Amino acid sequence: MKEQVQNASGDAGTPLLAIQGLRTWFETDRGIVRAVDGIDLDVRRGECLGVVGESGSGKSATFASVMGLIRKPGRIVEGSIRFDGTELTSLDDRARRAMRGRDLAMTMQDALTALNPALRVGTQIIEVLRAHDQAASRSAATARAIELMQLVGIPAAESRIADYPHQFSGGMRQRIMIAIALACRPRLLIADEPTTALDVTIQAQVLDLIAGLRAKLGMSVVLITHNLGVVAAYCDRVAVLYAGQVVELGPTAEVIAAPRHPYTEGLLRSLPKLEDLDHPIEPIVGQVPDLISAPEGCRFAARCPHRRDSCAAAVAMRHVSPGRQVRCVLAEGAAP
Repeated sequence: MKEQVQNASGDAGTPLLAIQGLRTWFETDRGIVRAVDGIDLDVRRGECLGVVGESGSGKSATFASVMGLIRKPGRIVEGSIRFDGTELTSLDDRARRAMRGRDLAMTMQDALTALNPALRVGTQIIEVLRAHDQAASRSAATARAIELMQLVGIPAAESRIADYPHQFSGGMRQRIMIAIALACRPRLLIADEPTTALDVTIQAQVLDLIAGLRAKLGMSVVLITHNLGVVAAYCDRVAVLYAGQVVELGPTAEVIAAPRHPYTEGLLRSLPKLEDLDHPIEPIVGQVPDLISAPEGCRFAARCPHRRDSCAAAVAMRHVSPGRQVRCVLAEGAAP
């Protein structure tokens, strides 16, 4: 498994991306789904931030908000999203489109459905290049598209540029998605479940590719996943999401070694242990709360083996040590 790439910039300077108090809600016939409900999160320059949580935790909705991809019946209700000092929520659609691809880019979960099946892969890369550089000739854009395909490890790129998405394997389609995302050398790459539906060997190849490109291009990466093993191997820091909120945040090695939130503990207990194949997997009992009528207090309380009366009140993120925060009343020595 690839050795984790360290963040050369450390904690110095302002974050590249700063999310504060973000709330993204969706109107339905049953009521308002509070998919993202008060998230504070930042991405540092040059780092890889892992964002982990089960389906419905708000991972994808948070970063779709960052990309300006929320459409009705969804809307950003409140909050701030600042990219390198620019407030994204105040930009109009034209300005947001100009930033997508050029400054920040996102790869989607399923490359087969995200790619246009009716267009050659080269055409899809060239469209992005020319959208952000209309002065570029088609021949120059084609040459750059071939370079990008070579950069992400597509064999015989000169001939395969004319192929359609269905002519590539799942792993190769994911590489094409990454090539499109990197077309304009963005400073932030958001990889949303980049290994979905891939076998283990291909998963490792795709993740190694992203890590290598991060180191080579000096970009920041957000790796959205449900796999804590992936986070442990590739990410500098990890944010654990549950029911639309961040419940634990900190350096990956520290969070994995000594989780402070019961939900993070439960995620780790539910993982199989290669060093002890007879060790029973302990699932987290209960169900995720309905985000239309989420409890006022701790959203994990109904499933938590350590719950107490104080969990019924709203719980803020608490600082438990330098760089570590937990949304739990049991966090010893914590300050709100």
